Amino acid sequence: MLAFAAVTWPAQAAVPVLDTEVIIGRPRPRVAELGYTEPEVFNPITDRNYQGGYRYGGPPVEIPQEVRYLTAIGRVTAMKRIIACTDAWYYPFAHTAPKNEPPGIDIEILGAITKKHGWEYSILWANTGVYRGGLAGAFRQTIDRGHCDLFLGLIATGEDDHMVRHSMAFTKPYLGVGFVLVTNGKVPKVRTLADLKGKGFKIGVPAYTPMYDNAVELGIPVVTYFQNNRVIDGLLRNEVDAAMVWGPSITVANRDKNVSLAMSEGFMPVKGQRFNASWGVKSKEDGFLEMLNKDLEEMTANGEIRKIVEKYDVPYFAPFPDAPSMK
Repeated sequence: MLAFAAVTWPAQAAVPVLDTEVIIGRPRPRVAELGYTEPEVFNPITDRNYQGGYRYGGPPVEIPQEVRYLTAIGRVTAMKRIIACTDAWYYPFAHTAPKNEPPGIDIEILGAITKKHGWEYSILWANTGVYRGGLAGAFRQTIDRGHCDLFLGLIATGEDDHMVRHSMAFTKPYLGVGFVLVTNGKVPKVRTLADLKGKGFKIGVPAYTPMYDNAVELGIPVVTYFQNNRVIDGLLRNEVDAAMVWGPSITVANRDKNVSLAMSEGFMPVKGQRFNASWGVKSKEDGFLEMLNKDLEEMTANGEIRKIVEKYDVPYFAPFPDAPSMK
């Protein structure tokens, strides 16, 4: 046993300990407010339902036998309810503390769509974490089994070949997301990362992302950190002059660190730094997919999606025409 410990301990010590992310709502008041109630917190380690098998334990509402084998549009119309799957650890797009906080960007968009049709919605929480099989595993345990009508919160990266095995089809993009610049106030306003070339500013980036390669190619001094929140910590400690982080991580930092960070005004991620968000349905669900596309396009055109996104302090971008698409 001692020999085993001697062998494994150096390897264990070399592995960085990542920060724990608690799933709570957006954000706590900056100062005490009368009547404020701490949100319901979902903790998978202690949640009895989750530990009891409710991870993928079937839909959150019973699907009547007479509609179980209809197409999604037929089932939704009959039940007047859309059942959606989404990751329970995907704040600010979705989260599991709905009682005292906004439910998340995707769930608010879904709520607006169902309200328009006079329907309701239910959420089946999934887990797309790598240790649970990633997105492919989440599909296999939820939408592939017919437990939900659609899967929310998908980002097209151009490396989505595994999705073909799940016979999925995807909505047209409804939102652009990307890596954006956040500064400590010393860096002038710039529109792209390339504008900082030769200026002598040091940039913090998350490790193993395109941001590192981008900064190195431009000759910009760069410091890498594990996880976006640690990049932001480096910025707050003045270890770097600016940070290139995943846009939605800004609102997470504002909530958890009680700060007021924002994307550098006018910044625009370039190709390779920007992606699009879509929703997924089973490929046979043409009528349902067409309905969703129409509703999402209308909400994009009338500014409703932008209003929801900015409510969560997330930088809003319309879908990028040159971003990777779902396969």
